[in-house]
Amino acid sequence: MPVQEIADAGAAATRVFGPHSRPRRPWVHVLPVEKIDYVQAQDDYVSFRCEGKDYLKDQTLAQVEAALDPAKFVRIHRSYVLNVDRLARVELDSRENRIAILADGRQLPVSRAGYKRLSSLLCPERRAGRSTTMDNMDIRGYARRLRVTAQSEP
Repeated sequence: MPVQEIADAGAAATRVFGPHSRPRRPWVHVLPVEKIDYVQAQDDYVSFRCEGKDYLKDQTLAQVEAALDPAKFVRIHRSYVLNVDRLARVELDSRENRIAILADGRQLPVSRAGYKRLSSLLCPERRAGRSTTMDNMDIRGYARRLRVTAQSEP
């Protein structure tokens, strides 16, 4: 089917009828992966948070998680996949729940299993059996210390 016919079919399918309505065409936004802050599950859709805007897509969170780089994106909650480059710190709230604080100040819930995945990604010594806590820790400062330590070791 030619592209114009597909576009016309999409416009007809999304048409909203009313006295002041006009046909709406579906938009396709290309989001650079490195600019995605997080992905949130919303019923039958996922919402990509990118540069201060939300973009909806008809897809499951599991499919999105499988398509993203596991070294950069981690599932921190059953409804959230986080870009670890956007993480500023992890804090405990008044009820002892962990909250991921992003660089822009947004707060995302972190489940117990999500915290384990996040800490194993960011703190490789946890995988080696050494205990390290990430609570109330500046993640970027920790990453800088790791790079300095790695560069200074022979």
